[in-house]
Amino acid sequence: MSTEHQQYSPENQKSAIAAYALDHDIEIVNTYEDDGRSGITLRNRPALVKLLKDVLDQARPFDAVLVYDISRWGRFQDVDESAHHEYLCRQAGVKVIYCAEPFANDGSPASNIIKSIKRAMAGEFSRELSEKVFLGQSRHVERGFWQGSTPGYGLRRMLVDASRQPKGCLRSAEQKSIQTDHIVLVPGPPNEVALVRRIFYWYLHDKLGVGKIAARLNSFGICNSMGRPWTGSAVYGLLKNEKYIGNMLWNRSSKKLHGPFVRNPSARWVRADGAFEPIVDTETFAAAQARLNRNNSKIDAGQALADISRLLHESGRLSLKDIRERLDVPGKSRVRRLIPSLSDMYRQVGYCPAFDMTYVDQRIVAKRAMAEHLAELTSKLEAAGHVVEHDSSFSMLCIDHGLRVKVTVTLGHKEISCLPYAMATRSRRHPADLLLIGLFPRPRLVLQCFYLLPETLLGDSDELMLSPSRVPGVEAFRTTDLSVLLTLCARATIEVCHGSSDRNDYR
Repeated sequence: MSTEHQQYSPENQKSAIAAYALDHDIEIVNTYEDDGRSGITLRNRPALVKLLKDVLDQARPFDAVLVYDISRWGRFQDVDESAHHEYLCRQAGVKVIYCAEPFANDGSPASNIIKSIKRAMAGEFSRELSEKVFLGQSRHVERGFWQGSTPGYGLRRMLVDASRQPKGCLRSAEQKSIQTDHIVLVPGPPNEVALVRRIFYWYLHDKLGVGKIAARLNSFGICNSMGRPWTGSAVYGLLKNEKYIGNMLWNRSSKKLHGPFVRNPSARWVRADGAFEPIVDTETFAAAQARLNRNNSKIDAGQALADISRLLHESGRLSLKDIRERLDVPGKSRVRRLIPSLSDMYRQVGYCPAFDMTYVDQRIVAKRAMAEHLAELTSKLEAAGHVVEHDSSFSMLCIDHGLRVKVTVTLGHKEISCLPYAMATRSRRHPADLLLIGLFPRPRLVLQCFYLLPETLLGDSDELMLSPSRVPGVEAFRTTDLSVLLTLCARATIEVCHGSSDRNDYR
């Protein structure tokens, strides 16, 4: 159905087809109707799909299909698609009759040419209509009218009339009922507005990442605009969206004529600056964007060293914390990808730290070696029928959606140190059932053994020295390979003891 043309309403089509059937002594035995459905693709057209299926059925109760006109097959962008549906009917011995077309569908050259032209016109009509709708929406955006659905946390949709006089806020899922009315965004409840500003404060002044901000909001029991727990990506989207400084961006992505989803270049975006009352000032928003975009810039190792050298001359010292907090130099993870050795980076910029930085680089080597062992273990577990989930660095394993194993490494002790040779560390952020620790004693950094122990062994402390004096019987948790983990994950069948009086008696 096309809303622009009254002749294409379902009732008018039915009346025209019924009149044609009466004039030609045809009995209508069934009606296939896709009311209010898009005719651009075959998807979401259940009636048309059922018609084609019934046509191919030898026991069908009809021998002809009456169609109002050629465009009612669909306004397909490929003109051969509607021709294909008609061909399926003819091949099955079902005649196709167009009730409102001024020519007979008799397969003559003239009728075939006219049908091809009309199919192309039907597809072109959809393209032109799509472009008109896009231009109309663009003009509305430029005038500051909201074209989105949900406004986001801290904002509300205000219904205004043609002269921009407010008529009231719309609740979730409510839509305007008068065509001349429009929608603008306004600040929401004061508590939500204050929380949006607090999120920016946490990100800029407390230096919290998006994940930690989401965890803090969830710990307070605060849900997002959809009534769901916060996630890092949701916080990132809030910090990135210009609507909080009153700007509206539209057409950043599009999916026209049921085609593929496309991310448009910035030149095709439609922008309206100052369309709404801002919640956050532009200086705060700009500072947040500088930190968000810090690791997105394309720089090489030479530029990273230049930025870090400049930071050294400004502050007189270097630390990973300083590098992470400064907005004009690449962050810690970016530096580590560009320059794998931290001590080598310090040497190149002419900085001599007060302590030995080789420990950091040695842990990187040990973690990479540990990841290779875990990759082999994962392959064996999956071959045994287990489901294994892990992150990119193999720092956490989840086996069969239940058993969580935290993976870490320990470098042992230096020759002049009196510390025990291994440490177990708890992860407060990612609690686990078991701790798997790989021992890579310095200076060779070759795997010596594994420790597999329950996390409850740590008690209330975050770290535990794995020595017989601290953990009696600690050597029982020591192993030279990971076959013990395969044994722990093996499934066993629980059998009920038949003949027992106790229904809870199991083997």
